[in-house]
Amino acid sequence: MKSLFWVAALSMGLGVHADPVKVNQFMSFDPASKTVTLLIVSAFNSNLGGFNFNGGSNGNQTITVPLGWQVNSNVTNKDAIPHSALIIAATKPLPGAPDQPVIGGAYTEQLAPQNGHDTMNFKAAPAGTYFIACGIPGHAASGMYITLVISATATAPTYSGL
Repeated sequence: MKSLFWVAALSMGLGVHADPVKVNQFMSFDPASKTVTLLIVSAFNSNLGGFNFNGGSNGNQTITVPLGWQVNSNVTNKDAIPHSALIIAATKPLPGAPDQPVIGGAYTEQLAPQNGHDTMNFKAAPAGTYFIACGIPGHAASGMYITLVISATATAPTYSGL
């Protein structure tokens, strides 16, 4: 009976809301609104001496988002030193102090040690490969970055490398 309700509701334009799809502890998404919710934690664990996002470093985790989707990120610093996050071009060598995001809205302010928090909200465009990197001088160059792919062909967000 539920399936008949959904078909009827959708055909009448009632905009039935489904629960978000949980990918893992760091990502969920709503296919109807084409919105991705990310949790990004600097110093999530002791990998690379805490110079990591969600435990990933040196680009070894990959977040893939379909082109045009909205990305809403909650960014938290668990480390005893400041960190930040911003999206930069995926080119090497990485800049010593990245300070200009390549996507509008894709940056945080400097996060205070021990639970500093900010948000990073942006539209996933243009298509390409990027890094989510720490903007504190020396951190990204030391490996504090993970990979972000904005894909023109993906139909749903994914998160690999955990």
